[in-house]
Amino acid sequence: MEFLGLHYAIWIILVLYFVGMLLMGWWSKRGIASQEGYLLGNRQFGWPMMVMHAFGAGTHPGNVAGVMSQTVVSGAAGIWVSWMWLFGTPFYWIIAPIVRRMRCLTLADFFQERYGKSAGILYIIVATVGMIVFLAGVLLATTRTVQGMMGKALTDESEIWFFGILFVTTAVFIIYSYWGGIIAAIRTDMIQGLMIIALSFIAIPAALGLEEVGGLAGMRATLGAQEADYLSLFDPKGFSLLTVLLLCINAPLTMLAFPHLMSVCAAGRTEWEGRVGFTYGNILKRLCTIGWCVLGLCWLAYLLNTGLDIHKDAAFGDSIRVLLSPALQGVMLACVMAAAMSSGDAVQVTVAGLFSQNIYRVYLNPKADEKQLVRVTRIIGIVIAFLAFGVAILMRKDLVKAILDYFNILSVVGISTAMGILWWRMNTTGMFSSTILAGAGYILTRHVLAYGRDITIAVPIVVGVLAGVIGSLLTKPPKPETVEKFFKKIYVLIGQEQKLDLPLDEAVPQSARWLTTGGLFIVKPSRQSWVGFVVTLAICLACILVMLAIL
Repeated sequence: MEFLGLHYAIWIILVLYFVGMLLMGWWSKRGIASQEGYLLGNRQFGWPMMVMHAFGAGTHPGNVAGVMSQTVVSGAAGIWVSWMWLFGTPFYWIIAPIVRRMRCLTLADFFQERYGKSAGILYIIVATVGMIVFLAGVLLATTRTVQGMMGKALTDESEIWFFGILFVTTAVFIIYSYWGGIIAAIRTDMIQGLMIIALSFIAIPAALGLEEVGGLAGMRATLGAQEADYLSLFDPKGFSLLTVLLLCINAPLTMLAFPHLMSVCAAGRTEWEGRVGFTYGNILKRLCTIGWCVLGLCWLAYLLNTGLDIHKDAAFGDSIRVLLSPALQGVMLACVMAAAMSSGDAVQVTVAGLFSQNIYRVYLNPKADEKQLVRVTRIIGIVIAFLAFGVAILMRKDLVKAILDYFNILSVVGISTAMGILWWRMNTTGMFSSTILAGAGYILTRHVLAYGRDITIAVPIVVGVLAGVIGSLLTKPPKPETVEKFFKKIYVLIGQEQKLDLPLDEAVPQSARWLTTGGLFIVKPSRQSWVGFVVTLAICLACILVMLAIL
């Protein structure tokens, strides 16, 4: 029995899921009377909640659908659609405490303190564009997955379904994010994170059990017999070794520009909660990516052995429809919606917070009280969501392109974040030069000259760094008191605020500094920092070894 193309069991599970999430949002609105409560949840969460928040905020249907979409085209190399973040992950262990010590509500606060109010506005503009494209990719992946589960080819006749599914997904996460802010996001991420983990592995046994696949051995035999090198982690036409290396360099820069970086690092009770949550929430994602790729390889083997057509962006939904019973399809679809909303709510809340905290409060209504700011944040969140809705419609032809676009857009301003943290001499002119010229380099190479992926990644990074250095050196250095205040903040531990009143040489003595050549300002890493970095790097290398063993 079906209704609107889906079995009744699927509808029942979806209704129960949506009602539960909306009730969670309504319940979470209690106690949110301030911006800190709405944007950072009053910094009250322990590490389990922070792990799931980082995992949920960073994991969405675009990851699953994007990996499978690329895998059915190029084989195992499709894993890099999500694993492009893999070797940036160890740096998350270092980044998290620095972000926490900024003691800011939004990342735009950092740009205002380090470079001035105008720099904060430029960051908001670039970050908003990038996150709208990001959110559009989330909505697009969700819609295409549901279409695949309904068994509808991507033709003109199915466009009405595209718009309907897109609208419903957008509306639900608008409602519960509007009510609960980041508290609703983090609480639902705990539930939805577990659902996403289930999503990553629930269909693999069924896929391996198909006669047309024949288990791992059969899958390897089918793909290995093809002319294309489907069992290689690198694909010269898509994700070559050079491309992967460039993506791994770009990943920390992109992460440093995420507006929700502040919540995933600073909503915990202490630095430890933020550090463990941010790093190991993303390690969970790296592990789940292995499952997505294995499912994609099994589905590719099935398509090759049956002669069925490949619907690239709907590959995930198509596979679920064939592999699972209606009840499990309902669970899987709820998992997909969970993944979409766990990312969507974090984006909606944090991007809206940039405008209310750093534009409305600073320029339009400096006397606004906390209730007014929360109200404005909620309203702007709705606007952001509907802009993403429109961009998803415009980008609906290519899911992987949408994913890579936001990745490169955000790295443009992430360069200035990194240089501001590491280099004393970086100033406002350097920030503007770096961001504007790196952005121009990306637009020129990607959308005007249409160069290959390697050039469109490398050129903005090189141009951004050089422009930042040259722009800063050709103009007046930043005011010493401004830079000293900033470096004291990021290197003085939370709870030791009395040191913030000391001169920099006393708060961060020479004996604590590691690298100061050329104006760099990097302190010696603590044992917790370097051990955590090495352990995380080892886990990332182990992920590679596991994938090679599977192949």
